[in-house]
Amino acid sequence: MMAMTIVGLELTVDDLARVLHYPAEVAAGVLGQILALPLIAAALILVLRPEPAVAGGLILAAAAPQAMTSNYYCLLGRANVALSVTLTAVSSVVALASTPLVSDLAFGMLLERDAGFALPAGKVMQQVLTGLLLPVGAGMLVRHRAPGFVERNRVRFQRLTAVTIAAMLVIILVDQADTVRRNLASIVSAALLFTVGAAAVGLGIARALSRPRGDALALLAAFPSRSLSIATLIAVNVLGRLDFLAFAATFFLVQAALLVPAMLLARPGSADSGGTSL
Repeated sequence: MMAMTIVGLELTVDDLARVLHYPAEVAAGVLGQILALPLIAAALILVLRPEPAVAGGLILAAAAPQAMTSNYYCLLGRANVALSVTLTAVSSVVALASTPLVSDLAFGMLLERDAGFALPAGKVMQQVLTGLLLPVGAGMLVRHRAPGFVERNRVRFQRLTAVTIAAMLVIILVDQADTVRRNLASIVSAALLFTVGAAAVGLGIARALSRPRGDALALLAAFPSRSLSIATLIAVNVLGRLDFLAFAATFFLVQAALLVPAMLLARPGSADSGGTSL
């Protein structure tokens, strides 16, 4: 919850209102994530036939909202950060309905028969509300009431976010070392293919809309960037399946290993991110 509160410190009401400046990009970006990412996950599960621990983690990643890390990827690539922030904000709000719906359908169709469990959508919605929307809203309120305080401590908050994510990854990977070791090949394969497929969909939408390079990079980064915090909350508090986190944590590392150099390579020589198409 602390990490989500810090995310809220980076958002304002203007970020949501900015939808009016990017109506097509936001609509296509958010709806595209909701529709395309579960299909990519389903295709990988049907083709790769991973163990339930890997399949469950993949479903949770696909159903989770866009992560704030997409904004940092955009900074690296000098992409349209404003569009990325707006996509993150809208995705977080829409997740109250989309994450329970998508995860419930995906688990029911792909895992329920084999793993012998169903996903209670109501509990998922509760986790999204208490673990995402309320902490993010609290952070936005703090920024609105004390903008000077937030601005003075922005770097400290960003460092705290990085430390929190790193600590979460270390704890998960240590706790689930056996699961990762047993399924390393399928986890890495699924994470790699999901990242590449999701990024390709984001880039394809940008090209279909004839968006400039900065917008195209923002959409490319948005699609594979999933909220590890929400996936963790659902896996632990709703399903009681810590083994699902083995995929989520490894996926985060694989994704970063792909997107960081990709965004750096796409970075233009100048700071202008809106000139030409990607």
